[in-house]
Amino acid sequence: MIQEPTHPSKKPVYLLIAAGGFLVLALLILSLKNRGNFYVDQKLSSSKKISILVHILSDSEKYLFSFYSELYPQEKKAALFFVNPLTSFEDEEKSLEERGNSAPGHLESSLEDILDHSIQYKLTISETNFKDLINLLGGLEVFFEPKSSRITDRYERKEKVYNLDGEDCFDVISHLEDKKTLSYFRRLETQESVILTLLESLHLKKDFLTKQRVTLLHERIENNFSAKDWESLIDFLKKEKIQYGVSELPGEPIGRPKKKDEILKAKKDTVKVAFTKFSSDVRSIYFSDGERARIEVLNGTAKNGLARYGKALLNDKGLKVLTVDNAWENNFTTSVILNRSGNTQYTDSISETFQGRKVFYALRKDLGLDATVVLGEDFQGTKE
Repeated sequence: MIQEPTHPSKKPVYLLIAAGGFLVLALLILSLKNRGNFYVDQKLSSSKKISILVHILSDSEKYLFSFYSELYPQEKKAALFFVNPLTSFEDEEKSLEERGNSAPGHLESSLEDILDHSIQYKLTISETNFKDLINLLGGLEVFFEPKSSRITDRYERKEKVYNLDGEDCFDVISHLEDKKTLSYFRRLETQESVILTLLESLHLKKDFLTKQRVTLLHERIENNFSAKDWESLIDFLKKEKIQYGVSELPGEPIGRPKKKDEILKAKKDTVKVAFTKFSSDVRSIYFSDGERARIEVLNGTAKNGLARYGKALLNDKGLKVLTVDNAWENNFTTSVILNRSGNTQYTDSISETFQGRKVFYALRKDLGLDATVVLGEDFQGTKE
């Protein structure tokens, strides 16, 4: 008897389809979950920029300053745009300083409106967390010259190199000589100098930042980074030598007769044009063009002819020297390089020329210079 062929049951087919559907769904969920976690990794491996806004506040919630940064991973460059606490936007009467702990949120919304894009990452660093970060790095080496902000309410520092701990660093960046607008500008330059020193220390002192310490900082500092994004960014800054450029959010001094003071009025169009040009300059080849550099070489010894020889060495490297002169004292025992403008490419090149002598950040825009080189030794047996 011939039996009719039997048909396999369709139930296993449905089960396979259902299982496949669940697998696809699980992979989709996993992909979406990891998308945020590896966002910085994706940016770091591409040509896309990463935008970060950082605020510094005292423990009493007094607003000190902010800086907006755009990091360009493929070029290993970053533009730092510092914000003076006297800044006030458009028709507003209050300065950021007067807004206190609400200043970060107000600045974020104002900048996003001006730049026409959302800022990806935000950090608000308190006084305590700032001190802890500096201490984790073993302090910061800061150079004090005659016109540096050496004397504060707490300390009277001499003219030399100090390794400042967290307490000292915060004292330096928070000290304000008086309430005049010029004093705010001078303090902002000090703040820029300390931040550049801090960023460089993340690279030079990478061994201090263990994974455990990086995780601890992420937990303590107010931020919107995922744990993975935070770790990826810090690892990148530790590994790569980033070239920085520094500028300030422009504002026009406007008097307030009733309060007998001034604020800095920031106009939307002016700010947008200024940052667009600045970020473009940082990424251009002209930003590292030695012929555009503005350098002074000072002789910090009693030996004649040292500054002129230093100028010749820099000229041979394609770096333009504007002036040579004697330093404010002639008892330097080693050479120092002072970054004046925030353009780190020039001072890195100068350091290479002088056998790796240390670069200190002592920004002073009033000098119209990129760098001051103080020679305290004879590199090639200079003769009178």
